[in-house]
Amino acid sequence: MPEQPLISVRGEAVVKAEPEIARLEVSVISRDADRAAALHLLEERVETVTKILASFPDVIDEIDNTGLRVSPQLSNRRPPEKLPGFVGIARLGVVVTGFERIGELMAELTGLELTEVGGPWWELRPDSPVYKRARISAVRDAIGRAGDYAEGLGCQLTGLVELADARMMSDSGSGEQGGRFSAKLPQRTRVAAPEEFSFDLAPAQQTVRATIEARFRISQPDLVKLARG
Repeated sequence: MPEQPLISVRGEAVVKAEPEIARLEVSVISRDADRAAALHLLEERVETVTKILASFPDVIDEIDNTGLRVSPQLSNRRPPEKLPGFVGIARLGVVVTGFERIGELMAELTGLELTEVGGPWWELRPDSPVYKRARISAVRDAIGRAGDYAEGLGCQLTGLVELADARMMSDSGSGEQGGRFSAKLPQRTRVAAPEEFSFDLAPAQQTVRATIEARFRISQPDLVKLARG
């Protein structure tokens, strides 16, 4: 009995969708000649940032505080030299879902002294249904391709041998991950009022790409008949 032939194909899908979340990174800095004073000042500034974030309950989905760090100031020389004084740094990761007020939020944060805001970085949620849509589309593409080859051979698909998830990628349709908006250090910088906030914060469309490898069994083609064609 002749061995049943196989067809191997690649299934691909590209799905575009609007972002579901935006990520911001808020960095707060303090400087003082005394370590304890630098830490106290840093805690006060983090508390101010936290209060601003708390005033946007309909906008913010999650806040991740990575903690505080106070260390001696070092020069940029090689090797670095210790300078008199200490610098404190705190970073907060913010997940935003209320895109319509993200400019207002960033304007208030960048108005704070020694505070820097990075973002927005537009993303889909890890469990977004967009990924499922891409996987299903890739499977259908593989079946369609295999069916086309089988039709060209004058035979039919009879079964699936193997399917492997080759790649799942997600990226921003604009190719940009966001900008960085910062207050000048160490002076306090004037930023526009929320209604004057003019940075382009249009959500960047997300592109999800899925690729699979699949092998299908097919019925025996009549190659002689095909050759005579």
